[in-house]
Amino acid sequence: MCDGDRAGSGTPAVSRRGVLALAAGITGISGGCLSLAGVERNEPLGFVAREGRITRADATHVVETVSDLRGALSTPGATVWLPGGTDLRLEESMPIPIAANVTLASDRGIEGSGARISVPTNESTVFRTTEPGIRVTGIRVIGPETGYFDPRSKPRPASAYYARAFEFTGDEIEIDHCELAGWTHTAVSFGTGDAPTGSHVHHNAIHHNQMDTLGYGLDLRNGTHLIEWNYFDHNRHSVAAFGHRENGYEARFNVVGPHAVRHAFDMHRLSENLEDRDGPLAGTYLRVHHTVFETTDAAAVVLRGEPTDDSWVRNNWFGAVPLLERRGRESVVHQSRGDSRFRVENNGYGPRAIDRGREWLRENASEHGTEPLSDPLSV
Repeated sequence: MCDGDRAGSGTPAVSRRGVLALAAGITGISGGCLSLAGVERNEPLGFVAREGRITRADATHVVETVSDLRGALSTPGATVWLPGGTDLRLEESMPIPIAANVTLASDRGIEGSGARISVPTNESTVFRTTEPGIRVTGIRVIGPETGYFDPRSKPRPASAYYARAFEFTGDEIEIDHCELAGWTHTAVSFGTGDAPTGSHVHHNAIHHNQMDTLGYGLDLRNGTHLIEWNYFDHNRHSVAAFGHRENGYEARFNVVGPHAVRHAFDMHRLSENLEDRDGPLAGTYLRVHHTVFETTDAAAVVLRGEPTDDSWVRNNWFGAVPLLERRGRESVVHQSRGDSRFRVENNGYGPRAIDRGREWLRENASEHGTEPLSDPLSV
């Protein structure tokens, strides 16, 4: 709760916090808290690239049934095509393994909305592989629960409600042009403590993964990752990183929507996750730039320790405003343990910054082989 600043007469006083808010274009202050009275929410803004896409002509396997899908994914080097409009429902015998160098593809962002794979029950993992060279492109993979809930309030152990779409522990993974929603644990996890997995995650819509305690869009457990041209919204954390010494990521050219359960991007301190570790180590680097964060009721980026390499949050656009008190949700960008390697600079704040950021992405997308996708969500 935020407490208002009051003058001795009982009349509301405009605090230094309020001055910051008004200068940034925030139109309302209530009880000492910032509000966005009268500010219209923007429509979701996604992105699509045309080059490098997989088409049906590239396929070694065209599948329209669950049994055919299982068989094709077990074939090393296969390019597996799910025609647009295909709707597969997975209900048993999971996780499904994926062989090395397999591509799973459909037409989302090319000619249609992509084939849909839905999983109506809580499965700890749906697709799992230790192999390298996997690409998942142009499909929709929808989990059992798009709404928010706290598993600690449920009758069964919390782990009974965990659901994850993909677990990758092999290297060189690419996830692009997909829609991933409804996963209570995470839509995608990469790596383990002894398997640093590298990935390129781009041009996706990753949303409504918002169970309390977990609820990740991307769970970066180890390795280094490039995350670009994605739309995130309604996630507990859109990107969460574990904090291993080989764990780092760059996030650029993304849009994070206005609906937040907790902060959007983070890097954990390793000792938070492993009982046999101590100290401030929080991965190798966290670098966030040219990303729009529309949320105003939770932090955007949280670094929970000290990385080993230069890290920064720069040239971004935040809907929220940095407050004088830097604690919890009141911080736009927050580091729990100070470190000279971490820089926060040249960012814009407030609703006008959001408009500028969205326009910058639209204007500069073509230089990166990308164009806006006006309706990135189907769920």
